[in-house]
Amino acid sequence: MLVAPPVWTARGLAALSSPRLAQSAAVLHLCGSRLLVNGAVALLRAASSRPAAGLPLLWAMKQTAFRHFTAGESLADVRAAAATLAPAGVRMIVDHSTEESEAADARQANLRAKVALLGKLRAELAGECVFVPIKLTALASPTLLERLTVGAGRLGGGGGGCGGGCPEALRAAAEAATLTAAEEGELEEGLALLRALAAAAREEGISLLLDAEQTHRQPGITLLARLLASEFNAPGAERPVVYHTVQAYLRSAEYEVEAELEAARGGGYSFAAKLVRGAYRHTELSRAPAALQPSKSHTDAAYDTCARTLLRAVAEAPPASPSRRAALLLATHNRASARAVAEEVDALKLPRSDPCVHLAQIQGMADDLTLTLGLMGYNALKLMPYGHFDEVLPWLLRRLEENQDALGAAGEERPLLKRNRSLATRSIRL
Repeated sequence: MLVAPPVWTARGLAALSSPRLAQSAAVLHLCGSRLLVNGAVALLRAASSRPAAGLPLLWAMKQTAFRHFTAGESLADVRAAAATLAPAGVRMIVDHSTEESEAADARQANLRAKVALLGKLRAELAGECVFVPIKLTALASPTLLERLTVGAGRLGGGGGGCGGGCPEALRAAAEAATLTAAEEGELEEGLALLRALAAAAREEGISLLLDAEQTHRQPGITLLARLLASEFNAPGAERPVVYHTVQAYLRSAEYEVEAELEAARGGGYSFAAKLVRGAYRHTELSRAPAALQPSKSHTDAAYDTCARTLLRAVAEAPPASPSRRAALLLATHNRASARAVAEEVDALKLPRSDPCVHLAQIQGMADDLTLTLGLMGYNALKLMPYGHFDEVLPWLLRRLEENQDALGAAGEERPLLKRNRSLATRSIRL
C-alpha cells in the first residue's frame, strides 16, 4: 500500500543531481505564477517573430525553460537524458518536437522523417524509447478529418460501438460526408501513409501515440485510429503498436472507452489508450461547450473512471495472452490519479512491469512522481522533447499554456525539491 502524498514521492528526487534539483526548484517556482507564465508566453511569441529585438528574452528562455522541459537539441542530448533516468527504471517517450507542415506536398516528407526517427531511436537508445507521438494532421488532410467528423455526426456519432475494427464505419462516415473523388483519393493516401508508419513502428518495436485534436476533427481521428488498431494491435503481442488518445474533459470519454473496448473484443484486437485530461478546453469553450465536462472535478472523476475501466480490461488476461484486449498509458501530473492507478495495478495483481500499463509525465514536471514510480518497479516514462531551440519553441510555449493547472499544482513538489537540495548541499559540505 502506498502512503499519502507528497511524502511517498520524495524518494524519487534522490535520483537527481544537485544542479538539477536547483534548476527544478527555480524554474517551477517561476512557473507557479499563472500571471508570469502568461505574460512571458505573450512576450516570447512576439519575440520569436522579431528575433533581433527579442534576443535577450529568447536567450533567457533557452537557459531556463528549454533546458528544464526538454532533453536538448540533439539525439545525443536524449541519450544523455536516458542515462540519467535509467538507474531509476524510467524510460522515455521521445518527441522530435518540430512543427510539421500540414500541407499536402509535405506528407511524404513527414512520413520519411518519422520512419527515419524510429530507426535512429531503436539503434541509439536500445529499448529506452518506448513510444513516439504522432500528429495525424502531418500525414492526413486536416480538412478531410473535419469532413469525416461531419459524416460521423450525420450517422449519430463517431462510429462508437461498431465491432470488428470497423472499416465499414469509416466507409459509412465517408459516404455520409459525400466526399468528392479528390477527397476519396486523399483518404486512401492518408491511410497508406499511416499504415506505412505503423508498419515501421512495429518493425522497430516502438509504439505510436496518436495525438488528439479538437472536437471538429476528433471523431474522424477516432475512426482512423480504430482501423489502424484493428490491423496492427494483434492480440498476443507484448505491447500494442497504435495508441489512441482519450480526453477525459469530454463528456463522451467514459462511453468512448467502453465502445472502443467492445469494438476490440468483437474484432479480435487490442484497444490501446493514452488517457489524458485534455489540452483544448480554452478553445472548445467557444466551439463546442456542450461537449465538455461541466467542471474540473467532473473531468477528474471521468479520468479516474476511465483508468479503472481500462486497467480492469487489461487484467482480464495475463501479459502476451491472445485474449488480452486492452492497454493503458496514463498521462498525468496529478499525483492522486497516478497513485490510484498504481494501487489498482497492485490490487488487480498485475505485474508492476506489465508491458500494457505505463504512467507518464513531461520532462521537468512531477519529476518526484516519475522517479518514485520507476524506483517502485512501475513502467514510468518521461515525455522527452528535443530539437533545435527555434523549432521547439512553439511546442514549448503551447505546453506552458496547456499545463498551467499542473504547473500551479507543483506546489507539492517545490518543498521536496528545496528539502532535497538542502540535504544534498549539506552532504557535499560534510
